[in-house]
Amino acid sequence: MGDDHGSLTERLAAALNRARAAGIDDATRAAAKRFVLDTLACAMAGTLTPPGRMLLAEGRRRGPGPADVLALDGGRDDETAAQVNGGLAHIVEMDDLDRASVVHPGCVVVPAALAVAEATGASGTAFLDAVVVGYEAALRVGESVGRSHYAQFHNTATCGPYGSAAAAAALLGLDDERTVWALGNAGSIAGGLWQFNRDGAMTKHLHAGRAAANGVLAARLAADGFTGAREVLEGAQGLYAGTSTDASPERVTEGLDRLGGATPWRIHGVSVKPHASCRHTHPAVDAALALRRQLGDGVAAAARAVTVETYGAALAVTDAPDPRNPYQAKFSLQYTVAQALLHGRVGLTDFGPERLDDPNLRAVMGRVGLCVDPEIDARYPAGWGARVRIGLADGQERTAQVDAPVGDPEAPVDEAAMRQKVANLLLGTRWSGRADAIADEVDGLDRHGSMAGWLAGLPRV
Repeated sequence: MGDDHGSLTERLAAALNRARAAGIDDATRAAAKRFVLDTLACAMAGTLTPPGRMLLAEGRRRGPGPADVLALDGGRDDETAAQVNGGLAHIVEMDDLDRASVVHPGCVVVPAALAVAEATGASGTAFLDAVVVGYEAALRVGESVGRSHYAQFHNTATCGPYGSAAAAAALLGLDDERTVWALGNAGSIAGGLWQFNRDGAMTKHLHAGRAAANGVLAARLAADGFTGAREVLEGAQGLYAGTSTDASPERVTEGLDRLGGATPWRIHGVSVKPHASCRHTHPAVDAALALRRQLGDGVAAAARAVTVETYGAALAVTDAPDPRNPYQAKFSLQYTVAQALLHGRVGLTDFGPERLDDPNLRAVMGRVGLCVDPEIDARYPAGWGARVRIGLADGQERTAQVDAPVGDPEAPVDEAAMRQKVANLLLGTRWSGRADAIADEVDGLDRHGSMAGWLAGLPRV
């Protein structure tokens, strides 16, 4: 199974196992810690939400086991823990996002790796290395499916399971062949249609939870010899044939022979989300916030027209001029831009009924128009950009453009801001006020000889 021989999945599995065995550098493990912290904080915030409570109720109905579920006393089996924690992590729409693959890797890979690490008593270092490997697999597959795939399919649900399976396989010590089986089966049973977005339904959270759990299941079965498709990606009835018209298979294996050396781990390119809305809204939100800083708090009232120019995929997912529930509002460019202009933020508490029914906000939303800018669209998905134009009552026009929203590697969130984000996410939860202590625990993961019971032992009120 060398880099130039075998199926895409065979080559990927062999390279991931080889690079992990060669050793993962400290900087890459530090990146893994950052996204572990981010994912856990998002999941903790998710425990307070209605869909989070439903996921937790389902977790309570499952049998006991060695892996922990946030906000539940007593462990569950690793598949259940991955499913519930993964779903929780995706609810508040602040979990990480990779631009090139359009995948939210944290909510899939971290819960799967944590569940298996707790169940097997793996070391903290092994857990972090599994997270790195899982991100790599999910993001490479996500990059390869092309723009056409995203029109109908949620990449986190369809490509994320390759990451959860790779992470679980690493922790279970699977050889190359069994890793291929795990990837093949996780990919084969993946799904994730976008239709839920038309209703503002809760399905997206289940996408993340099942993507995490299916990877765990596929890896455990592979360990017992349960075979999976070797050409699950490029085969005649594989992922590309069934879901894409512009796939780029070479993105799966590009630079694999130099992975961890000349080819950096893809986890370093993942973005942190500072706003509590779909990442496609963030470039425009940042541009709107820049205009508010320039023009003052009264900019929303002074604007007679607001135009958002961005890439086509953003409009396909977030053109929602009349959101009627909090989830639809999180996926509305009109709502989030109006909220940014009027109130100067798009935070966790900005999507309740008092905002949705606010006549002032509705009035600003009614002045927001959307269009595709060809140059910005041509840079997607490598770059997620937006331009916001405001026409003022005196006839002047002001413009702000954002090519790298806050949280991208080009505009990183520093350590202080990251800890503040975690603190905000934990408000009102059983971990409220313990953000720094939890961050310190995550920072010390590589000093843990066993992950058994780690999640339940995190500091809480």
